Amino acid sequence: MELCLIVNTKAGNGLPVTALNAVEKRFKERGVMYTVYNTEYQGHATDLAKQAAGSKRFDCIVSIGGDGTVREVALGLMYSDAVMGIIPCGSGNDFVRPLGIPTDYLTAADILVDGDTICIDAGKANDEVFFNVAGFGFDVDVLDNVELYKYKMKNGRLAYIMGLLRAVLGLKSRDVSITLPDGRLIKRKALMVAAGNGTHIGSGMEIAPYADLRDGLLEISIIHDVTKLNAIYALPRFLNGKLFGTKYTTSLKVEEFTADCEPHSRIQVDGERMEGTPVTFRILPKALNIRVPKGKFEQR
Repeated sequence: MELCLIVNTKAGNGLPVTALNAVEKRFKERGVMYTVYNTEYQGHATDLAKQAAGSKRFDCIVSIGGDGTVREVALGLMYSDAVMGIIPCGSGNDFVRPLGIPTDYLTAADILVDGDTICIDAGKANDEVFFNVAGFGFDVDVLDNVELYKYKMKNGRLAYIMGLLRAVLGLKSRDVSITLPDGRLIKRKALMVAAGNGTHIGSGMEIAPYADLRDGLLEISIIHDVTKLNAIYALPRFLNGKLFGTKYTTSLKVEEFTADCEPHSRIQVDGERMEGTPVTFRILPKALNIRVPKGKFEQR
């Protein structure tokens, strides 16, 4: 077996360097061949992944970094025969949660050798591909505030909570209209709208609890009717994953939907912020081969 390791040394406050040192030792112990490529600029991981896939040389092409690095590597491998692996070592590590990939470097490294390969879906928000979650509203407001903390704190979840609390002080809902494929219209006074292929954002906040990476559907998750007063009730339950199923949430699954809001919001795509509403979200079925823990998923 030979692995291609694509490393973002700038992610996760230097954690990828620590991870690389640990997994190199493990691979040498197990007699696994590998080649290391360091990213040098934004988008470089995508270029490196495409080159690695085109070479037909590697059994698995591995992202070592955070969710941003995961997205870049995945973009380079979509709709190819190549298999992606992940050593998660960023500040959030949300994409690996529904895949069952642990944040323990050595266990994750063993999965690359001993695990199963499955094919998962991706999503698209306007022209931007995502693999985990995209959305708009409060999550974008929070990410704007998280920027103030994430380089000061090694704990990604704590940085997210600080950004969330800061965003609560300026809490604002938007008048949201969602158009479904059958023409139905959903209107809500919404705090945020998410399209979930994966399940978590913000270092462990469950935003799309019913999402399935292989079912050919996106989960629409709407958090609505939250004011500064009842945010004291709603937000702690959002943080601990107990908000969905309450009167503050609406969830359904579709292949595609279009959303707009007033006032306008930028969107986030796997944590990357960009323009903006109106936005059409749609599923991209069977887009990526990925290594997961052995026996975690039924083969389809």
